[in-house]
Amino acid sequence: MDDRSWQSWIRQLVEGDPQVVGEFWRDYQPRLQRLAAGFMTSRIYRREQPEDVVQSVCRTFLRRAQVGQFELPDSEALWRLLCAITLTKIRQKVRFHRRQRRSVDRERHFAPCGDDSQPPGPEAVAPDPTPAEAAEFADQLRQLLAGMDEEERRVVELKLEQHTNLQMARELGCSERTVRRILKRVKGRLRRMIEEA
Repeated sequence: MDDRSWQSWIRQLVEGDPQVVGEFWRDYQPRLQRLAAGFMTSRIYRREQPEDVVQSVCRTFLRRAQVGQFELPDSEALWRLLCAITLTKIRQKVRFHRRQRRSVDRERHFAPCGDDSQPPGPEAVAPDPTPAEAAEFADQLRQLLAGMDEEERRVVELKLEQHTNLQMARELGCSERTVRRILKRVKGRLRRMIEEA
């Protein structure tokens, strides 16, 4: 899509054109849902679902885009913005569900009589931010990326573009195991940043 077509598409999206909004949802919803699922711990997952986070992300983006808060020169800028909003919302969910009496850390799960096993629940796979919170988190994310070496940054870029581990290994000229190791290291840093913020 050339620059003129892209700007026309973004304008129609912001204005709420049903066809363009449908295209936006079909293209970005599955990718954002996978991203959200990858950063939600099993305890948060019991209370929140990735699809709910993504719906909130899209509402926030569209509402703020309608008042001209974003400059989106290309699809890469849109994707990075959506990633930052998604991770900000997850960070807010973590904060909310760890506050005092509602804290997930206080939850206790009891097995039915005669059954000593824990009830099954989703395993770890691996909230509306204010403009200031989104900007703060986007800055933190940029700082995190700046602290990575070239190989780590490239892996993150490829992952955000939804490449498989095998595709990334081919692109980087390394083993799939190396890609998994780098991703695990990067996810660990991001999780710590989300939980400590």
